[in-house]
Amino acid sequence: MFIFPIPIGAIEVNTSCSLSRKTFTCNYVPKDIPDGVQSVHIKDLMLETEDFDVNDGLFQSSSWKNVKYLSFFDHSEIKFYLKERAFTSLTELKGLHIDSESRIQIDPNALLGLNNLNILDFSGCIRLNFDILMNALNGSEKVPNLEKLKLSTVQYSLFGLNIDRKFSRSLLGKPVKILDLSMTHMSVLDFGILTDMDHLKVLNLSRAILSQHVRYDNLTPAKFNDLVLDFSYLTSPKLIIPYHSQTYANINISFSVLRYLDLHDRAVLFYPGILNLTGILDGPDIKLYNINIWNDQNFKTFTKQLIMNENKIHRFDVTFECDHFDFSSLELLALAENGLEYFHPSFLTCLRSLEHLDLSVNNLNAMQEENAQLFGQVLNSSDRLKYINLASNQLVDIPNDFFEGSKNLVTINLAGNKLTQVHFKLHHLQLLSFIDLSDNDIKILDSMTMKQLDAMRIDLEPNIVNTNTKKIASSIRYTSSIRKVRLKGNPFTCDTCETLSSIRWLVSTTITEPSPDELTCKGEDDTNISLTDAVVAVQGICERKLKIIVATITSVVASSICVGVVLFIYFRRKRAQKKRRRYDIIQLLRQANGHFAVFLSFCNEDEIFATENVIGPLNEGLQQLVGTERDLVCRGDSAFRLGQYVHNESLRCIDKSAVFLCIVSNSYCNSRYCVEEFDQATQSAKPVILMMKGDVDIDLMTPAMQLLFRNHVRMLWEEHDGQYRLKTSWENVCESIIDIATD
Repeated sequence: MFIFPIPIGAIEVNTSCSLSRKTFTCNYVPKDIPDGVQSVHIKDLMLETEDFDVNDGLFQSSSWKNVKYLSFFDHSEIKFYLKERAFTSLTELKGLHIDSESRIQIDPNALLGLNNLNILDFSGCIRLNFDILMNALNGSEKVPNLEKLKLSTVQYSLFGLNIDRKFSRSLLGKPVKILDLSMTHMSVLDFGILTDMDHLKVLNLSRAILSQHVRYDNLTPAKFNDLVLDFSYLTSPKLIIPYHSQTYANINISFSVLRYLDLHDRAVLFYPGILNLTGILDGPDIKLYNINIWNDQNFKTFTKQLIMNENKIHRFDVTFECDHFDFSSLELLALAENGLEYFHPSFLTCLRSLEHLDLSVNNLNAMQEENAQLFGQVLNSSDRLKYINLASNQLVDIPNDFFEGSKNLVTINLAGNKLTQVHFKLHHLQLLSFIDLSDNDIKILDSMTMKQLDAMRIDLEPNIVNTNTKKIASSIRYTSSIRKVRLKGNPFTCDTCETLSSIRWLVSTTITEPSPDELTCKGEDDTNISLTDAVVAVQGICERKLKIIVATITSVVASSICVGVVLFIYFRRKRAQKKRRRYDIIQLLRQANGHFAVFLSFCNEDEIFATENVIGPLNEGLQQLVGTERDLVCRGDSAFRLGQYVHNESLRCIDKSAVFLCIVSNSYCNSRYCVEEFDQATQSAKPVILMMKGDVDIDLMTPAMQLLFRNHVRMLWEEHDGQYRLKTSWENVCESIIDIATD
């Protein structure tokens, strides 16, 4: 920092300069400047008066001769006056910038001698007289090599600037390539200026106000060819794309209606090399439903880049019939930040040369939810597409074959969505060198995701056989070594053993960006740790889990063995006890008179049936099984003691019998005495076996009898021609009686 106190009248003014590399910044015009300085900025001038004369006498020192860029920046009340031949000594000057909010006077010959000047910048000079500027520029000897003229925010007249042929003729013969009229107020814009400005490549009208009208004096549409025309945020009563409503539906439109438009209006829309219409539709949200556009005559556009960002186009359900359309020139289409919720892919079908598609910062997740099949077809016909931007569209997943028709993709941007995995195909994209997956919801990479991303590590270049693909590979200097996957901003987790393979892949791979050291994951205690440290941490979790599993298995096995031993001993003992009880019962039945194996209960109506079909074979079967010749079936009256109370005798005989067997029939169920015997047996906790004689109405049974009928195996008799047949063997019946008696 250099500070020089300079007395001016009675006032002492502090002047200063600072040097940064090859740029010298001062608040006054220094007499000399350091060696090697190429740029000088005069900022916030310290002067005795409010008038500042810029003349050649300020730059007489030989140290100024190598200056290539000079700027004056002052927003005080100082008035600039550029004198005749003010910059003649600056023979190497290539750029001159003056930014002042005060009135600027320019001598008609002020710019003489600036033969090497390429850039003239009056941006910010809001009170610059446009007529005075044109006089200073008019003439072939004035700034003959001017290539860039920047007049942003120049708004001298309240009625607006006239950008007409008078303006362009003041630049006649100068190789102006870039004209910046952004943020200006224009009353007239005459595209006829292109006739005088043969070298113009960029016309910047962004954020300008056009208050009256557009003219095309003596202009041919071909003059728009290869022109970069920036209309972004332009405000004009004559909108190039007028609209008055927010919703259009079910309309068939013939594109030939364009012939009713002015030829030059069509040229503005379809001839510029780059057409930027960002923010030009500053009205209601646009929603187009079921619009069909067709053409009955051939139509060709020359535009290479069409930019329509921030135009509130929420729905673009428009189909095109491409037979008579030639959009082969269009290489870039940008529809970002429109709130786009639906985009019919038929338009892309017509764009056969499209290489760059920007659909970022929209709501295409709504289209995927509304019509997943159509969403999956968006890129089917874009076989020349190299760059696709789908960032910030709230997408939860990408269809498996979404990129199937775009085999020449170089870059895929899916940042800022809600993807949790990468299950869409990538292996067929032989030229893919970069995919941006940053700021999604990927917590862990599953096996399919790792497999898809691993495909990017394979050098597929030797396998490229398609001629067109080889040309594209050559044009982008394709090499497999530049392949990268950006993963920053994803909430990776490393708090469970299941994340180990994912973390190991992220650490070992060579294709992630940034490097694993710069990526983090959330550990067990909800703190973020680097992926390289996470490997050891997750291995510790796995080891701890393994120890727990081993300990658990060991304890379970030990417990199972103990339980198995106990159960083995228990059942073995139980079998032994049952075997012993069976032996005791059989011995009791062999030796003790008055004990029976079965108490047979039946009603009087069934006595003949019992005598002919049951008592004999049942008694013989039991005698053979027990090994005795005495009766083992108690038949009620035959075993009762004479003179005793019937109820008591019935209870005594049931108690002396091992099992209660009743022949159940409808008559049995209706017999009060039989039901009492059944109740005595159940109250005595005797095992009960039901022997069903034919079909019995279950509703006649007591609740206790119904419960046994539904839950226990019973003996069944079938009647055929008056003959009864048991549905099991007497041997099985007798064995069951002894078994149930020992339970």
